Amino acid sequence: MNTEVATSAVRLVIVNDVAGHFEVLAGILARLYTLMQKQQRQQLQQQQPSAHTTDLWIEPQPRVLYTGNARAPVDNGLNDWLGKEVVGAFSWHPLTASTAITDIAQPPPPPPGPGWRTPADVIICVSAELAPKVCRNVLMAVQPRLLVVVVHRADTHTPNARILFLHPTFELMALAPHVANLSRHMLKRSVDWSMPVAAFTPRKPCRAKKCLRGFSIQGALRRFKSRHGNGFTRDYVGLWQRLMQLRATGQAVPPVVVMGKGQREDLLLPPELDDRVAFYPWLKYPDFWSLIHHSYALVPAFGMPVYYESRISSTILASLLTCVPVIAEQRLLDTYTFLEERHVFLRQPGEDEAAAMVRIMGLPEEEVFSRRDALCALQQQMNERADATLTRYLSQALRDDGGGFRGFPYAWASWPLGGLVGRLGGKAPR
Repeated sequence: MNTEVATSAVRLVIVNDVAGHFEVLAGILARLYTLMQKQQRQQLQQQQPSAHTTDLWIEPQPRVLYTGNARAPVDNGLNDWLGKEVVGAFSWHPLTASTAITDIAQPPPPPPGPGWRTPADVIICVSAELAPKVCRNVLMAVQPRLLVVVVHRADTHTPNARILFLHPTFELMALAPHVANLSRHMLKRSVDWSMPVAAFTPRKPCRAKKCLRGFSIQGALRRFKSRHGNGFTRDYVGLWQRLMQLRATGQAVPPVVVMGKGQREDLLLPPELDDRVAFYPWLKYPDFWSLIHHSYALVPAFGMPVYYESRISSTILASLLTCVPVIAEQRLLDTYTFLEERHVFLRQPGEDEAAAMVRIMGLPEEEVFSRRDALCALQQQMNERADATLTRYLSQALRDDGGGFRGFPYAWASWPLGGLVGRLGGKAPR
């Protein structure tokens, strides 16, 4: 009697809806690549498979669709960060302004066309809550069984949020526990949380204080305006004021490296600190992460309370992928509950970020690097959680028989199409 192995190949599409979220896309791709490598090893080991064996397989060359500059993965260093093996495991397709026009579909959806517009089982939209039209248009083209929406922020979620009407079968995966909790409360439905991490491996790892230089602040220099006030998403002015106080009392001012998109003048830096603060705009990812790797710690310098309430901070993701701790107050640990004291430099009672920087530079070498080791171990735990979550979604899609858009009651045609091309390259504060 012949043994038969039931193998299901999942056709997968990943959409980077917002051009500024490549670091989140990188984490998802790195974890999917790991799953694909695992399935290849299992295939080699199953020389004589037993009866009734059912395996989950990801179809080779999953499609990656991304907005913004068509050369972005090369120009921003994403390809160098991920490596040739990971990049080559996927089929890459830019969603430029010209292709966006052809992606627009009116009900009933047209039959899938050539290239990336072929049927899929699962679509993962990295930033659908910020650019739902981009995700929607890809959905209409490939008609998947399941949509997975990655959730960055829950403060805009309501029972009528557009992400709830993108597809009849969908899952929400928040990037942090507090985002999932608020989203679950606002949307009245289940929301998972998982933070996939694409680890950064430096060419020359730093394992001694002599190769560390100062402290890093990362993130685009963006202004915000809300009912809570307005300003920058990072409180640069507040930090400069404290560093000036250190200088006035004769204390050494720790070196600070600011990395992000913007102009140096936007930092509003006092001339007295000009030689203590370096600014590196528009770095490629490997150089960006390397500067963080060679700093004592990341300084959150949050200028918005939402990073403690409803949104994920890119500084936390940067800490996990570089294994460099953040300077944290207790409130940060209470919010990002996967972090413990051994993963951060916890501020002492009454201590601000500037005073903590001075103290950290005087810590023993073992105490500085033990936190990095703990973060690298946490990184592995976070990725194990991400692997399990993504595997569950892929398996769920193969179990669902009624996917697609047939009978979907929502009026897609009522969505205004104006402004889509402009939003393809849109960005939002992180």
